[in-house]
Amino acid sequence: MYIVLSDETERRLRLAVVTVFGGKKGDLSTAIEEAVKQWLGKNASEQKITRWVTKHLSTTPKEKRRRIR
Repeated sequence: MYIVLSDETERRLRLAVVTVFGGKKGDLSTAIEEAVKQWLGKNASEQKITRWVTKHLSTTPKEKRRRIR
């Protein structure tokens, strides 16, 4: 996989990785994997909420009554 970051973002990322993890071999990969997992988890949760709201709240009162019966 190849990822392109702005120079500033890469600089900040590398500095944070050294500060948090110590800068050992593999620390950059560990930090990026952790960030991607958090991002995926957040977005998966938001998608579940969006689907629930769409299903349960984005209907007219008549449609809601029809679903309940």
